[in-house]
Amino acid sequence: MSTTREEAITRVVSDAKANPKGGEAKALLEVLGPDEIPERAVKGLLGRGSGLLIATDRRAIFVDKGLIGLRVEEFPYQKISSIQYKTGMMLGEIIIHTAGNEAIIKNVDKKVTRDFGEWLRTRITRATSTPAPAAPVSNDPMAQLEQLGKLREAGVVTEEEFAAKKKQLLGL
Repeated sequence: MSTTREEAITRVVSDAKANPKGGEAKALLEVLGPDEIPERAVKGLLGRGSGLLIATDRRAIFVDKGLIGLRVEEFPYQKISSIQYKTGMMLGEIIIHTAGNEAIIKNVDKKVTRDFGEWLRTRITRATSTPAPAAPVSNDPMAQLEQLGKLREAGVVTEEEFAAKKKQLLGL
């Protein structure tokens, strides 16, 4: 049975001990992409705003639905360089480092700070270590010959393999 986006929002917001019918949960319906699924969440403060740090299948988002407005700060996994966390006697912090910037989410429940930080670190590693798609293969015989020549020069293809493929590509 697949989980709907609304069910996933309710689950992660409830797990974060926040109101699943509250402002942040409602805002998530608009903030998330149509096929984006929230996976984890924690309550905390970013600057002066109190809200939720939500980890989805593609990014982390801090959502603060205040009385007057909505504040959303996005952290795409590919842009995060590192995650730090620390705990005190009762509360913790999660620090997200991006290109020359950092976001410090304070007043996170000490009991979940480490688990969320480690989970997020693993999620980021998984998201950024997916291999790049292979370059498309050209149907142009001359472009293929040029590529094959580069492979021959690099020692990847032998002279015999190059000659055989050249005959095949040129229809000889």
